[in-house]
Amino acid sequence: MIAIENVRLFQELKESLEQQTATSEILGVIASSPTDIQPVLDTIAKNAALVCGSYDALIRLVEGDTLRLAAHHGPVEPGFGLGQPLTRDSVGGRTVIDREVIHIEDLMAVAATEFPEAVSAVERMGGRTMLAAPLLREGVAIGVIFIRRIEVRSFTDKQITLLKTFADQAVIAIENVRLFKELGDRNAELREALEHQTATAEVLGIISRSPTDVQPVLDAIVESAARVCGIDDLHLRLRAGSMMVSRAHFGPIPVLRAEIPIDESNFLWVRDHGTLHVPDVGAQNEFQQLGSERHFHTHLVVPLRQQGEFIGLIGARRTEVRPFTPTQIKLLETFADQAVIAIENVRLFQELKESLEQQTATSEILGVIASSPTDIQPVLNTVAENAARLCEATDAQILRVQNDILRRVASYGGIPTINEFAITRGTPTGRALVDCRTIHVHDIAAELETEFPEARVPQQLTGTRTLVATPLIREGVPLGVIVIRRTETRPFTERQIKLLETFASQAVIAIENVRLFRELGERNAELREALEHQTATAEVLGIISRSPTDVQPVLDAIVESAARVCGIDDVVLRLHEGDSMVSRAHFGPIPIPIAHVEISIDRPEYLWVREHGTLHFPDVCEQKDFPMLGSAGNFRT
Repeated sequence: MIAIENVRLFQELKESLEQQTATSEILGVIASSPTDIQPVLDTIAKNAALVCGSYDALIRLVEGDTLRLAAHHGPVEPGFGLGQPLTRDSVGGRTVIDREVIHIEDLMAVAATEFPEAVSAVERMGGRTMLAAPLLREGVAIGVIFIRRIEVRSFTDKQITLLKTFADQAVIAIENVRLFKELGDRNAELREALEHQTATAEVLGIISRSPTDVQPVLDAIVESAARVCGIDDLHLRLRAGSMMVSRAHFGPIPVLRAEIPIDESNFLWVRDHGTLHVPDVGAQNEFQQLGSERHFHTHLVVPLRQQGEFIGLIGARRTEVRPFTPTQIKLLETFADQAVIAIENVRLFQELKESLEQQTATSEILGVIASSPTDIQPVLNTVAENAARLCEATDAQILRVQNDILRRVASYGGIPTINEFAITRGTPTGRALVDCRTIHVHDIAAELETEFPEARVPQQLTGTRTLVATPLIREGVPLGVIVIRRTETRPFTERQIKLLETFASQAVIAIENVRLFRELGERNAELREALEHQTATAEVLGIISRSPTDVQPVLDAIVESAARVCGIDDVVLRLHEGDSMVSRAHFGPIPIPIAHVEISIDRPEYLWVREHGTLHFPDVCEQKDFPMLGSAGNFRT
């Protein structure tokens, strides 16, 4: 009994050791092959056959409606690895469908009635005892593991349990590989996303540091896109009129032409349809220009669009035939969007800068208008200075109509000036005034014979080549002209011309303000005098009302009010009494001698006043008609 028990215990120890060894080997293979399931399945099949004492072992996995042979240990006849239909007519199919272990003591005895799909295999290979266990993952059968014996000898319960363990290990290995691959794919996606975000952050950083210069941004975009998208060579072109101009390049492939007409077939295609991907430029015939290239073989072009308008493109080139992936294409389109953002940012920043400069100039002009309400000269000087500076002109001149000629009234800049111009259509300034419209001359030296013959002498004197003349118009009437000039042939932009017209309007406003302010001052003076007159009259009338029986207070008030209102140093009021003119009221510092309190009415000046009315002597010493006045030494007027 002791010997028998010792053998049993030794056998159990041996089987346990074999099972642990098999498990350790399987776990080791799982650890060493985290992304490759094949070595794990091969090891499981081998250990299942050895530990369970079977003729062979097979593992099949579900693929659609079939069971594909994934691993085996032992002799397998040719063709056996082909897929088996997933049906209950086979042992493996029924195991998967029913998700249960199937143990058949003698397959030959039941194959014809229970498993017709297995009849031919039994006849060829002589398989008799069969054990199959499903590979279950979360209740779903994903495959099956078989062990077989060619003799009729049932598997023990321990061997059945052991096969289930191997099935579980196969599922764990399959799941581990799937999760590890998913993790790898996810990590790759995250790594690509991180590279993309890093590149985007770099580009955005350069955009923030270069708000007025787009070139560093374009250079960074082509370099980052080449690195992130795995591109050999990257080239960015921007549209300039009818040409596509090279603006940024990264890579070893030479840029053979800096400017290419936009009507080339590949450019037109991208403009009209969008992204163009040519996997092999040598294998296509649609774009002949690309077909002639020898420096690259795979080509990708994405458009740059600003508010729907085609403004440029990015071309990616590979030296071998290696098509771009959808992810790489999408990523390059993102870089194209960043280039458009950078270009738009610079444009907006420039517009903002120009707008701010214009507002500053306007504020400066308005400040001068406010501080010089009656003097137009400081305003015109400021307008000329700002017009020259903001319109990038060599100088600016303001001329006003005076006595049927144009006379210079303000200037800023270093070009020699002419003070007077005839009002004639033979000069740009005269034509602007006569036609009441802006005149833009790109090169006046080229138009002296045909358009502006009377401008020859001024042009030769000043060296002017490009100019703009804008009339100063108030209520349809031209008051003058503002002119900006350049000594080189470089036409002004539409924005600069519009800005000059704004300065012209501001000059007109300033001229009109000064005129109105002066008129208002004169009108206020008149109103002030009238008010003083009315006040004095009211005072006299008040005294009259308070002194109905005494005229003296009234006479005294009259001379005092007259002196104050009329700005008179001294006033004397005399009344005709008998043959004399008697002094009855006096206000002022000039004394009246006693001998002159009464003066004969026959004095020449009194007789003249009686006959003719008011008598005014601007200078009594300069007149000869009234000698007695001429001898007065204490007053002049």
